[in-house]
Amino acid sequence: MVNKYLILASIPLLAASLSAQAVTVEQLNRQVQKLNQRISEQDQRFRVNGFASFGLTKSDEDMAYNRIDNDLSFSRLGKIGVQMTFNMDRQNSVVTQLVSRGENSWETTAEWAYFKHDFNNGFSTKLGRVRLPAYQLSEFLDVGYANPYAQVPAETYDSLAPFSNIDGIDLSYSMDVGDNTLNLQLTHGLAKDDEFDLKDLIAINAVFQTDIWNSRLGYAQASLDVIKDSTIEQALGAYAGDTKGIKATFTSAGFTYDPGELYFTAEVTQLALDGQLVDADAIYATVGYRIGRFFPNITFATAKSTDDSERTLEAAAASTGYASLTALKAQTQNADPATAATAVATLTSLTTASSGLQAASNRNTQRIGLALKYDLSIGTALNVQYDIITVDDESGLFDDTAWATNAGSGLGANNPDSTNILTITIDTVF
Repeated sequence: MVNKYLILASIPLLAASLSAQAVTVEQLNRQVQKLNQRISEQDQRFRVNGFASFGLTKSDEDMAYNRIDNDLSFSRLGKIGVQMTFNMDRQNSVVTQLVSRGENSWETTAEWAYFKHDFNNGFSTKLGRVRLPAYQLSEFLDVGYANPYAQVPAETYDSLAPFSNIDGIDLSYSMDVGDNTLNLQLTHGLAKDDEFDLKDLIAINAVFQTDIWNSRLGYAQASLDVIKDSTIEQALGAYAGDTKGIKATFTSAGFTYDPGELYFTAEVTQLALDGQLVDADAIYATVGYRIGRFFPNITFATAKSTDDSERTLEAAAASTGYASLTALKAQTQNADPATAATAVATLTSLTTASSGLQAASNRNTQRIGLALKYDLSIGTALNVQYDIITVDDESGLFDDTAWATNAGSGLGANNPDSTNILTITIDTVF
């Protein structure tokens, strides 16, 4: 009987306990829902994307072309990048892209680091370290998976390679034109490398985008200073040319047709600088066709400097006060030993400087690239590319130091006039 009363007495306590437990579980469920909501919001506020390229490349020439020689390299084109986007709200965000490159001993640098504001009316602006919109592939230049190439056409993309990113401000406007889109972009800033200091850089870019094709026009100009005591500055000294406030312009136009299986793209560029610095025209065109996971394509590329006469030894001799190169050489045979010695030293110095500047600037290069891209999986592709390159008595993208050394020492006949390069990469995005 006692047990019965004890059981009956415990019923209210058990009910209260179960009620409290129910409340606790309900509260816990609400907390979990809030936590999930916060995680979802955080996912929307903070995003991480990445890309990477790994592979090998090798040429059949001892002298390097585009920094590739007959030593097998596993690092020349290797890179890995992480892009982080933090959205403070619907209009404001901060973007950072960190990239490590194999050819730089995998050191990590901030390629992009900018604040972005969206005005919600088609206008947006970026402030900080941004991409210079000089080329058709500029925005995803490092993302190998987004391109049909194991190597982008260096004959075109080498011209502004040191200035892919600049410190400055970018203003963009996007508008609908029927079912299509027009994007306009204005960029202003500065950039610097070991040879050149670009100031007052202004770039204008327009892209018209449809479902199956897009076209692009771009123009950029800057005031350029040659870095004091740099190799280029020493070479320009032989011509008594300007090294400060040099006007530089870059014009480009591109077109891509990509309805699905057939693929075609082409781009033409024109670089112009005052004085003895190079003026060069470049063009490439690629045709490909997708067959399931396979994407075979062929590229023709060419680059030609258009002002080689400004960098001749004759022009250098004339800048020193001699009537001509012939007059300078005549002075090396002067009966007066001091006069002859001065002329010999001058001729030697001018020859070295002229050879160096020509090697760094002159080019007349043609390339045929045969490539096969195979999608291993979504976001990962294998790229095999074989480039057949010829040059016409110019250094093109060959090692300009080695080229100039041979030319200056009378061994110019040893400089190659062609090379073949094999490149195999695995490109991925994540």
